[in-house]
Order: sequence, then C-alpha cells, then structure tokens
Amino acid sequence: MGTMMTLGKVILVRHGETDWNQERRFQGQSDPELNENGEIQAQEAAALLSGENIDLVFSSDMIRARATAAVIAGLHHAPVIIDSSLREMNFGDWEGRTFADVKNRYPELLNKWLENSFETRIPGGETAEEVNSRVIKAWANISAAASERDTVAVVAHGGSLRLLLCHLTGIDSSRHWDFIIGHGEAVVLIKNGGAYSIQLSMKGETGDA
Repeated sequence: MGTMMTLGKVILVRHGETDWNQERRFQGQSDPELNENGEIQAQEAAALLSGENIDLVFSSDMIRARATAAVIAGLHHAPVIIDSSLREMNFGDWEGRTFADVKNRYPELLNKWLENSFETRIPGGETAEEVNSRVIKAWANISAAASERDTVAVVAHGGSLRLLLCHLTGIDSSRHWDFIIGHGEAVVLIKNGGAYSIQLSMKGETGDA
C-alpha cells in the first residue's frame, strides 16, 4: 500500500437517508434519491465539516451519494470527482426487498452471507471480495488525483466505506462488519505511520442512533 498512502487527511462520509433505507430495503446499486431527512443529514454533515479545509470531494456515482457530496463540496468550493468504483455492493435479486422479506425467502443464504459475505454471492449480485477489489481501485484513483497535503472527502455507502476504512487502517477486511457508519456520518482519518487511524467521527442531530 506504500505508494497509495499519500494523503494527509481523509474524511469518509456516508450518504444521507433514502426512503429505502428507512424501510430497511436492500438498496445496493439501485438509485433512489435522498428523502427529506437525508437532505437534512447532508446539510448537517457539511456543517460539521465546515472547520475542515477540504480540497477534493470524491463520490460514488449513485444519486444519493452525489447529492450528499454536492452539499459538502458547495460549502468548501471544492471540485467533485465521480468514481463508480465507490458504489455500494450489488445485491442482485435482493435489491428492493426488505430485510424481513429476504430473511423469509432466503433464510439459509442470508445466514451464509452474514457469516461470510466475501465468499457468498447473492444471485445476480457481487461478493464482498469483488466490492473490496473495486474499493481498493477507487483508493488508487483518489491517491493519483490528490496531492500529499490534500484533505479529501469520500462520499459513498455503508458497505464500500466500511471496506475502505479497513483498507486504510490496515484492519483485516473480514472485520468490516465491526464498523457502523450512519447516514450523514463523517469519519475523519489521519496518517499514523504507515496507515491511517480514526481521529473522530461526527454526525448531526438527525443521524442514525
């Protein structure tokens, strides 16, 4: 990872809420917009980061991420770079279904996926290993576009951000479920030797409990 670990500060931001999030539907690479609460969360995230000097904002190409990124970038007058490698996992046949419905229809597969998402493929979807490869590619793109002293914000999704957090901190990617990043939450990482460490996380009043 040596040549990729070049940035001063990295801020990971999860997009604001959508109706599908509220309804506990598998969202993946489907593309619903932010709901009213999600728009507020995007504004709160931008306000929380007002003290940071953000040079570049990188975003998934999903509309919920782009809308959140636009609010943050607007406050900092920073350019937004879109990278589809930051997309959420493709949940295939599960997309649009509620967690309860998936649990009822695919109980064995759901349990297997929760135990080992790296080797378990949802029909028509991706494994976590494939998502992890995408995320590492995205980080290489980010490192190439930014300079050594830049502070960058990366606006993406719960799954892709958890894997990126593992990659940057040197934590085994199989432990990605250990991290919970709420809607509109910002996790600030600073360089600590050969890897990054979490400096703090911030979320607004409407963030997930």
